[in-house]
Amino acid sequence: MRRAYLFLVSLFVIGVIGAIVACNVGGFDPQSKIDSVRILGVRADKPYAKPGETVTLDVLMVDGRREKPQAAKLYWIPVVCVNPRDDLYYLCFSQALAGDGGLADGGTQLIPAGPLADAGAPEAGANAGGGNPIARIPRGIDLGPFLPQGPTFSFRMPDNAVQPRQGTTPYGLAIVFNIACAGQVRLAEVDPARGPQQVPIQCTDPEGTPLEPKDYVISINRVYSYTDRTNTNPVIEKITLDGVDVDPQKGITLDKCVASRRSECKEWKIDIKVSDGSWEENPSEMVSGQALREQIWATYYSDLGDMDNVARLLFDTRRGRVSESDVVYRAPYDPAEGTIWAVVHDNRAGAAFVVLPLHVK
Repeated sequence: MRRAYLFLVSLFVIGVIGAIVACNVGGFDPQSKIDSVRILGVRADKPYAKPGETVTLDVLMVDGRREKPQAAKLYWIPVVCVNPRDDLYYLCFSQALAGDGGLADGGTQLIPAGPLADAGAPEAGANAGGGNPIARIPRGIDLGPFLPQGPTFSFRMPDNAVQPRQGTTPYGLAIVFNIACAGQVRLAEVDPARGPQQVPIQCTDPEGTPLEPKDYVISINRVYSYTDRTNTNPVIEKITLDGVDVDPQKGITLDKCVASRRSECKEWKIDIKVSDGSWEENPSEMVSGQALREQIWATYYSDLGDMDNVARLLFDTRRGRVSESDVVYRAPYDPAEGTIWAVVHDNRAGAAFVVLPLHVK
């Protein structure tokens, strides 16, 4: 069955991003078109957290389905997976972790958070026989009433999160799973026949039948920890339409397209400006003993009309701010109310987003 996995911090090459989100091959809608349940971005208040700090994740979730027999909700799996072997997210569900909290698998920690922590569940590995907190979550039942819900989730980075790494600076990695689901959330058993790269979180109807991909999306959220490095999220200063500043509260108002051909519809240029201070040094990238700076880019989405070049580079690692970073938007043929979403990323897990009302008359 198809799975909709969202990888939030591994897309560092803007050309690859552009190829993924901008192409419309074989009749498929482009990734910028919102017509399903989607998670467009996740912002950690501390993209690089120090051991012992509390991290809060904030999710930009949308439900673009035309028909919504059941509203989509955002659910969190209340277990933080810290330092899985080789940073492989799917090992957080490995049967090898059961019974010892993961200590036999290279030091993986599975730490209860939210209601599990409030219930007094021990930290993984805190005592012999503590077991795997994920393994203790019941299978085959609707977990929705028992899971944390809503756009935010907080957890504490463990004091011992930072670990030595071969060939690189010591760091820690915390992984949190969530799912936007227009149905019931269930945890399934890992099926060995389907290979290791599976997240056994399901979105089903009341009978337990998995829903279609348009009805859910699973998000794998990574937060890194260093003792000597920090990172802040990009700061969005303004949005412009054809060079004129946009009021984020009022949004964008446009006339509908009246041209006979789509290519002849009026082209509106939308741009996003990020502060110069957002372009931070990146100690992980060194050239001749000097650190390069971050790469920063923006991606755009809408539930009305269409866009060209919906992933745009804002800051280059060497050259700094890119002079031409706008995207082209064409309004639909009919008057309607919609939304444009813009998500800004840097290549060290920083993120920011803005939501603009869209009025087509």
